[in-house]
Parts: sequence; C-alpha cells; structure tokens
Amino acid sequence: MLTTATMGDQWLVGILTNSPTRASLGEEDAWPRWWGVARHRLILGVVGLVLGADALLRPGPRWWEWVVAAGTVGGAVPVSGATSLGQWCATQVRYFLRRRIQWISLECDDDALVVDVHGVQRVWCYEFVHRGRLDLSQRDVILASHLSRMVESYAAGGDLVHVALHVETAEALGPRARTCLSVNVAAPVPSEWRARSTAGVPRGLSLGRTAIIERRHYVRTPQCVLRTLRVTDFAAGRASAALETLGEYGSGLALSLHAGVVPLSRARRLTARAVHRVGIDAQFARGAGFRWSARDQKGLDALREREEQVAQGAALCQWALYVVVSADSVPELDRRVRETCDASRAAGLRLDLGVGVQGEWFAWQLPGGPGW
Repeated sequence: MLTTATMGDQWLVGILTNSPTRASLGEEDAWPRWWGVARHRLILGVVGLVLGADALLRPGPRWWEWVVAAGTVGGAVPVSGATSLGQWCATQVRYFLRRRIQWISLECDDDALVVDVHGVQRVWCYEFVHRGRLDLSQRDVILASHLSRMVESYAAGGDLVHVALHVETAEALGPRARTCLSVNVAAPVPSEWRARSTAGVPRGLSLGRTAIIERRHYVRTPQCVLRTLRVTDFAAGRASAALETLGEYGSGLALSLHAGVVPLSRARRLTARAVHRVGIDAQFARGAGFRWSARDQKGLDALREREEQVAQGAALCQWALYVVVSADSVPELDRRVRETCDASRAAGLRLDLGVGVQGEWFAWQLPGGPGW
C-alpha cells in the first residue's frame, strides 16, 4: 500500500513514499515545483530579489520598496521542515481571525456515526476485538493484510474513501487500548472488527453537541484539555519501533492514523505526473551543469518504482498521523506534551506542535477526517 499526502488542503502535508527505511509526512510530491523548489517559495524569492535589485540600482528608491523586498524574500525562508516563514505568518493570521468557540456534533444514526463539523459526514465505526495489545507497527501480519486488501478494493472502486485507525489509551482502560476503525462508506470489514458506532467518539467529546474553545496551544472541552500533534518524520529504519513506542506510552494518549484512498485512475495520473516533473528537473539540472545528488536520484527512483506498483493495481493513499494528548488541566497537559515529545524524539519521531492550528487539527483527527 503506497502513500501520499493530503492534496485537498495545503496546511496538511505529507509525501509520496513506499520506502521501508524512511517515511516522511512533511512535504508532498504532488505539490507544484519548479526546479525542485516549491513554486510559491521560488516566486516569492525571485520577486523579492528583483524588487531589491531595482531599489538598489535606481536612484531615489522609496522606503516601502525595501520593506516589500525584504518581506517577500523573508516569506520564502523555511522555518520548520517544509513550512516557510510566509506560511507560518499566514497560519497565525488565520488563527487570530477565527472564532474561538466551535461546535462539534456527534449523533448515532442507525449503524453510523454522524459527525457535524466543517460539514456533515456519516462514518461507519468498527471496534477491534482485542486479543492482547494492538499497536501500529503491523506485527500482526494477518490483520495488516486484511486492511491492505480492503483499502485496495476501495481504490479499485473509483471513489475517494477515507479510512482512519484510532488507538486510544486511558486510565479507565487499564493496560489495554481501544482501537477503532472508521470508514466513510458502508462496506464489509475484516472479521476481527465488530460494528459499534459509539466507538468513534473520542475522549473530550460526547454524543450530542459539544462546544470547544481553541487556544494557540490547545483546545478545551467540558471534559478536558487536549493538544493535537502531527507526526512529520520518522528516523531512518525506526518507523515501526517509533510507532510502537508511542502506542505503548502511558495513558491519556491517542494515535489517529488517517488514509484518504485515491481512486486508481487518479492515482496513476498523479504518479505519472510526479515522475515526469522530477525527471524534467533532473534533466534540466544536469544540462545546466548542476550536480544531481544521490538523495535526489534516490527520490526519483522511488517515484518510478511507485508508478510501476500503482500501474499494477496497488493503492495510493493520502496519509496523516496525529497524536492527541489529553489532561484534566493545562499544567498537566504541558507536562504530558513535554514527556510525549521527549519520548518521540528518543524513538526517532519528529512532531509538529501545531501552534495556531489546534482547532483545525482536532477536527481533522476525528473519525472521517472532517475538513480533509
């Protein structure tokens, strides 16, 4: 099963990858690029340099020309992974312009869970029948193969299907974890799962209408305070161990793994377009005398391999992995977030703290991925 990022919203990003040694969810291959650089960053940089050169060479430049030149060049500077300074500033402006109170409604309708946030969605939820502890490292080969075949059948069906796996630990559950599979279409699921619509209700929410208050670093519900983190990178060769470490880490932690299954016809177009674009960049760089690094060549080879596998019928997905930390008070939440970040860093995971986007990320990690 192959992976890609969410392409419907550029604030949620990832990358096309099927590498067994490295998985990055930081910057997706489907983004428009010119000569290997994100298009918006290249445009900002070129415009800033042109304005700066014009102000430098032309006599009597106005002060605002220097300000605009510095602002456009600064907006193209990367600050965290694939995020540029311009994107970070736009995120903070959006936060200050948003309403602080949001309403989330969860209702059971027959055998489905109706999620009302950023639009109404019907989600079919299934609870895993635990025989021991389930983690996300895919040690249970049989279960993983069943889920993989289910996703590939969705891809062949031609519709954009959203599948999510939620693993939640809590003190009330003791040493066991609660695992929920949510799908936005009604379809048969593997025998290890049983239908239960209320299994998709996460901690902090309840059936009915719930108000959440968004802050820059967390959201508050009537039950608790929560902070949503997003996994952006795995250390080379340690993806399975890192996820297992998080899955076994204490109480008050939830992992939410989302996959938007891309229809097979569209997946073939996406992979072919990515191979063509990166291949043209390689030819241009070599023709201009620039060095094409081993890292770039490895990425191009991976894209070609991915195109071949998609052509053979493998599924292409839009991946996102969230870690939700919950607590009863803000000081306790800060402590748990620090401990989670320390444990993740030691396990080789890189986390995005989501400053200014907590309301959006909390909604995105719900069953069905509202707002994807």
